[in-house]
Amino acid sequence: MRVALVHDYLTQYGGAERVLAALHDRFPEAPVHTSLYVPEHLPATFRAWDIHASPLARLPGAGRTHRVWLPLYPAVFRQIGRQLRDVELVISDSSAWAHHADPGPDVPHICYCHSPARFLYGDRHYLGPARIPAPLRPATGALFAGLRTLDRRAAHRVTCYIANSAAVAARLRVAYGIDADIVYPPVETGRFRPVTPRPAEEFFLVVSRLVPHKRVDLAVRTCSEAGIPLKVVGDGRARAGLERVAGPTVELLGELEDAAVVDLFQRCRALILPGVEDFGMTAVEAQAAGRPVVTLAGGGALETVIPGETGILFPEPTVASLRRALTEAAAIDWDTARIQANAERFNQARFVNGIDASLTKLGMRYTGID
Repeated sequence: MRVALVHDYLTQYGGAERVLAALHDRFPEAPVHTSLYVPEHLPATFRAWDIHASPLARLPGAGRTHRVWLPLYPAVFRQIGRQLRDVELVISDSSAWAHHADPGPDVPHICYCHSPARFLYGDRHYLGPARIPAPLRPATGALFAGLRTLDRRAAHRVTCYIANSAAVAARLRVAYGIDADIVYPPVETGRFRPVTPRPAEEFFLVVSRLVPHKRVDLAVRTCSEAGIPLKVVGDGRARAGLERVAGPTVELLGELEDAAVVDLFQRCRALILPGVEDFGMTAVEAQAAGRPVVTLAGGGALETVIPGETGILFPEPTVASLRRALTEAAAIDWDTARIQANAERFNQARFVNGIDASLTKLGMRYTGID
């Protein structure tokens, strides 16, 4: 079976790119089509793939300024779709535009959706405060209205939607009026499980891209004000602002090698997930390491964290609410084995089985290229 994979943009390595890697493992002969590709921002293994980037990728600095091309992406992905009419299956991995790659009515198209585009459907934190200057907001509103119209049309040309969580499935119903199957993203649980038990240290941990909608600022402010040790792994455009508010107990470590991140997961008191995540792979990674999760009560955390058993859900995105949750987490004698067992609900084998089940529903079965 000839399969093609489509991804929004390959300009960073986050949860969506980990899912793409798992899809590529399942369909190793499949080419990957995308709008932008910056190899140096991705694991070296990606360079062995058959990756096709759009003409946008040839523009100077395109990978660093992907938001600038916002009005062009629907057309870019429609053109990608036209290139896929000789394949037998398209799988798009989308949190914005990849589902616009319509291969035509004769080619089944499965969309694995991390979320309908946040900037089109009401997440005010996504672009960050004042990202759109006031004089431009009326024109931007008209642009976004037009993009939403195109986006909904594209969604209804997809054969089958898979949501990465029940929270995202609910968003798909609101945004598009579409019902989706649910297949949780794959987590390499074995990579995070320590060979021998390790005692928890005093510090809390955040592992995240440093962008406004991740709400890392909430964790930094809370721990700074309370004098709680916090280590933050990750980088992004919000880093400078976080450095300004970080107190002496907060360390901003930047990007780290995978082995160093695993080590921190295994040693931390708990992971803090301060924003609403579509799924939240780091919450499962922490649990695979035997560590509880302190998370805002919303999004995928409602499916991955069992309150009082594998973590604490705090009700409001405020310093006071998070501080109470951190105090509660520090007082509990957590059952490491119970936490790790919960993580296994989201392992790689279950992801592959879920994708294969979606193929079966379409009357298809993948056994490689015929």
